[in-house]
Amino acid sequence: MTKFIFILAFNLVAILLANSCSSRNASPLNFSDSRTQGNQEIQERTSYQIINQQILIPKCLSCHGSSSTVNLETYPAVYGHIARIKQETLALRKMPKLPYTPLTTKEYNLLSAWIASGAPEKPLDGGDDLPAPTIEPLTPTFSSIKKNIFQNKCLICHSAGKEAERVSLNSAEDLINSPLDLVVPGNPDDSGLILSVLPNARKIMPPKKTGIEFLKPEEIEVVKQWIENGAKD
Repeated sequence: MTKFIFILAFNLVAILLANSCSSRNASPLNFSDSRTQGNQEIQERTSYQIINQQILIPKCLSCHGSSSTVNLETYPAVYGHIARIKQETLALRKMPKLPYTPLTTKEYNLLSAWIASGAPEKPLDGGDDLPAPTIEPLTPTFSSIKKNIFQNKCLICHSAGKEAERVSLNSAEDLINSPLDLVVPGNPDDSGLILSVLPNARKIMPPKKTGIEFLKPEEIEVVKQWIENGAKD
């Protein structure tokens, strides 16, 4: 009987030690988990970089860039607008505005958890943060223009199923073959793409109603240079 009790006690201790080691070596948290709101561990491990990569960059910065009254491009800028973000995005759910889709439940809960933890720049638990996103320079190539300009400011409307789907910006060929003369290779001054994004355009793109930032002068110049070079794919 004594031997049985000893074996049972030994096994219990082994199980407890295994569980303890497992908890210390837990796999990285899934910050897309829908149960983030009110989760103390998530609050301690989330950070500005996570919020920036998962929410701000894909759903906010096209409207809230350098020319916006509410600039969300840097951590100090975001932190300075925390009360407004909490009110407009979490309480009233007014942001993001159309044509962008609302935050998903996962995104909403993640943002809630971050703000509840004090909106820290670095994880409160002292753990590793996500690396800062790599910003690729804008170059006069279609792939660079599509990634750095169209995806952020145009394709939200100019995609299949969207209100401006008939004007496709998915490839250089689409632009060149458009009946609207969007791109005339070698001649940016006669290209509809350039004429529609100039500050004096009658119907400037992106439309003012979207709230999306207009193209910056340097962005327009890169697009012009791409067209001058032959508008190759």
